[in-house]
Amino acid sequence: MSDIGKLQPILKTAIDAVVVVDARGFIVDWSPRAEAMFGWARGEVLGRLLGDVVAPSPLRQAHQQGLERFVATRVNRVLDRVLELVALRRTGVEFPIELSVTSWGSDEDPLFLGFIRDISERRETIAKLAASEARFRAAVDAVEGVLWTNNAAGEMTGPQPAWEKLTGQRQPEYQGFGWARAIHPDDAQPTIDAWLVAVAERRPFLFEHRVRRHDGVWRTFQIRAVPVVEPDDTVREWVGVHTDITEQRVADAKLRESEARFRVMADAAPAPVWMTTAEGGVEFVNQAFADFAGLDRAGLLGNAWISLIHPDDIADVLARRMEARSTLASYSFEARFQSGQGTYRWMLANARPRFDEADRFIGYLGMAMDLTEIKQAQIHQQLLINELNHRVKNTLAAIQSIARQTLKPGETPPQVREHLFDRLMAMSAAHDVLTRENWSSASVEDVARQAARPFIGSGDTERVILTGPAMRVAPSAALALALALHELGTNAVKYGALSTPTGVVRVEWSRTAAGLGALTWRETGGPPVGPPARRGFGTRLLSGGLAPDLGGRPELIFAPEGVEARLAFRLEAENDKDWSTTCNET
Repeated sequence: MSDIGKLQPILKTAIDAVVVVDARGFIVDWSPRAEAMFGWARGEVLGRLLGDVVAPSPLRQAHQQGLERFVATRVNRVLDRVLELVALRRTGVEFPIELSVTSWGSDEDPLFLGFIRDISERRETIAKLAASEARFRAAVDAVEGVLWTNNAAGEMTGPQPAWEKLTGQRQPEYQGFGWARAIHPDDAQPTIDAWLVAVAERRPFLFEHRVRRHDGVWRTFQIRAVPVVEPDDTVREWVGVHTDITEQRVADAKLRESEARFRVMADAAPAPVWMTTAEGGVEFVNQAFADFAGLDRAGLLGNAWISLIHPDDIADVLARRMEARSTLASYSFEARFQSGQGTYRWMLANARPRFDEADRFIGYLGMAMDLTEIKQAQIHQQLLINELNHRVKNTLAAIQSIARQTLKPGETPPQVREHLFDRLMAMSAAHDVLTRENWSSASVEDVARQAARPFIGSGDTERVILTGPAMRVAPSAALALALALHELGTNAVKYGALSTPTGVVRVEWSRTAAGLGALTWRETGGPPVGPPARRGFGTRLLSGGLAPDLGGRPELIFAPEGVEARLAFRLEAENDKDWSTTCNET
């Protein structure tokens, strides 16, 4: 066994773990690296079968049979190949090894040296590389790209199946720089020049050119290629992808053409026009906007336009914009903007969201209209209306004063004075309703409520019930309606339902199929009613005098249970609301 001593330098200096066995497979020596790899001390393994120490249970017999075959058939005393096997650590953990075996000593009493290398890291690296390659190819497939490789010098070498499928070129045709023959003549040399610069500088290559497809059709491609660098910082190869962007470029061209037309049209508009990005910053203003602000267009881009808004209006404008942006809705606002002359002008702005062909939000398009003259006209109009209201009230007061001076007590019957003053007061009450509405129109409910108020005592409840939808009448019809209700109320207090504690008046109005308003005055709970012996002023007024202003002839019905009046009247054009309300006058 003197040969064991000669092996000690090998056991102590070998990079791999070394195990020495005899012809029967029993361990006769065990290097320090073997102790570290398997976890067994040298003294614990000597004299044991190698398979029992390092092989998993199911593989121990195969290990022993393999060693026996090697002993019987060894060639030139060295195993003819390296084996990859599964080994077992003392802890029971399996791991991959690479094993090479050689014989030592005489043929009569040979020893066998097993050099064992742990290849766990190598296997893990290979697995990671395979996964990386799979991810890379999946990414290329996901973008429908054409994958190709070049050598470190930037030449296409070896089979390139994706390039063949795209161009129809065969391998001998595209080798080296033969691929350039599939590039459009106007793009071929610029592509080669740019490619060689990227290769020389070892930087990513980005380019676009036209490629002749296998069917002869020219398609536009975007190219991206990157170098694959070795650990020693040398370039091993280049990996590139051709991505077809023909439709994208056509769409881009159409979009540019469309935007150019829009800009021409916008510049022809006399009012400010702007366009924002999806993030909210202004990316375009027309010439009218720049002229109004007294700035060049660049000075209005981004959020610079906000500085033109009057400080008192900024918060409202930004709040409206933020609210609309949260739902991608249209929005509008009125605000004062500073012009190039330094004065503030009232502007009405309207903005609508923009979407691309894929229905993605891409910003807002807005237009503004100068309201300054309209605002000034509205102020002037309000002053005129206020002055008119003041003068009409003065006229009514003068009429009342003249009536008092003319119809002196003792010379005029008391009921005449009373009727006249009451009718003037009814007109004044209707006038107050119209004044609140700037004499544009009046609510039927407001007119009815104001007309009924004088006939309700402070202790009465639910004596006059007003019911009907929201409806509006023109000023002339409102005055006529107020006079009609006054006459009906006066008669009810003297002779009808309001002359007794239990009487009730119901006033109901609605819209007819013909587009007119219809109001019904109905008394119940009062004294029995019969047709009047004579027609007084009120009856004559209701029967015909108010018809021209109302727009329909009133109808009086003297039913035994109570007076009923039906009044038809013209409505204001386009009543906006359709809700109804019931109001109990108490």
